[in-house]
Amino acid sequence: MASDAVSVRLWLRCIKVLEVVVDAPERLAVRVVSTVSRPRCPDCGTPSGRCHDRREREIRDLEVSGRPVLLLWGRRRMVCDVCDRRFVEDHRAFEGRVTARLARRLVADARSMPVNTAARRHGVSWGLVNALVVAWAGLVADHRRRRRCRVLLVDETSIRKRHRYVTVLVNGDTGEVLAMVPHRSSQALSTFLAAQGHRWCKGVKVVVSDGSAAYKAAIEARLGHARHVLDRFHVIRWFAAGLTAVRRDVQRRPEGSKPAFDPEVFRARFLLMRRPDKLDAAEQARLAELFEAHPRLRAAWDALGELHNLYLADNHKGALEALDRFADIYSTGQIPEFSDTVDTFLAWHAQILDWHQAGRPSNGRIDRTNNLLQVLRTTAHGFTNYANFEARGILPT
Repeated sequence: MASDAVSVRLWLRCIKVLEVVVDAPERLAVRVVSTVSRPRCPDCGTPSGRCHDRREREIRDLEVSGRPVLLLWGRRRMVCDVCDRRFVEDHRAFEGRVTARLARRLVADARSMPVNTAARRHGVSWGLVNALVVAWAGLVADHRRRRRCRVLLVDETSIRKRHRYVTVLVNGDTGEVLAMVPHRSSQALSTFLAAQGHRWCKGVKVVVSDGSAAYKAAIEARLGHARHVLDRFHVIRWFAAGLTAVRRDVQRRPEGSKPAFDPEVFRARFLLMRRPDKLDAAEQARLAELFEAHPRLRAAWDALGELHNLYLADNHKGALEALDRFADIYSTGQIPEFSDTVDTFLAWHAQILDWHQAGRPSNGRIDRTNNLLQVLRTTAHGFTNYANFEARGILPT
């Protein structure tokens, strides 16, 4: 009667199977050796054929038919013929305690699930998977930073809700995360730019950020040659604050009135934020009726529309014309609530008006990245380590 035997082909280059040690329904263990006859000395690089001894090392491999696979590698300790140094051999098919192909699978799984889940799925430790993720993310980040970055996007996101922030830097042309620097200070951004070197910084032509004074200081110090542009979303939010202040003042009723505010004005708070070209006939009629009762709302809405036209204009000249029309409305004195908006614009006018000349850049890609980072933070039930958060954020999606 024939014996119950099995033969195994691992499909690993320069690896020879000696025997199957365990062939059970719950696991498979195989003893292997390297077929490289003369490993090179790590010091002098000389091939050596003198084997001092062998020590068996356990290497995890990909599962086969749902069974975990363990490779028992007879790892040699060699003696160099030139420098007489003793060293243990390495093999390109192995990454520490796992095979290179299992390491790739672990990193791929960590892109779509928590590290702990990927570790349990393959029966390895959390520390092993996390070390592979951090190492791979470092290689990816180095590769991305070596390439030229023409448009640099800068923004912050939180590693923990409402505190412990990181500065996220994204290549505006490719949408790839370049780095996630701890903190959101001027020093944090300046240190990263200094580490990139003068040549890389000279390749940056446009920088897009929010209205952070800390980022502005770092950009002026390290990227003074580039056009610094404020993100359109943040600027429009500043502009809209003036209309909100007017609407809140208009909707108030005399003390003792019930309700204390005009319900029609309050219900129109979202409609008032819409641009004129985004309204249908019914909405235009509703606003016309509201403006007839409250002329100050009309002036505020027209002023916000002209500020919108800064970005809707075809060129820089058209933006300046829209700004002149806003100045005419503001000079009437009907909307003093826009004073803060005017002060903010004066402080950032160069970064706002350069938007057309810089090619109309946007922080949309980095906002998408920040949304994905917050999903990642929730999936992982939070992060406490900056390096781990950066590694997970840099992994390609």
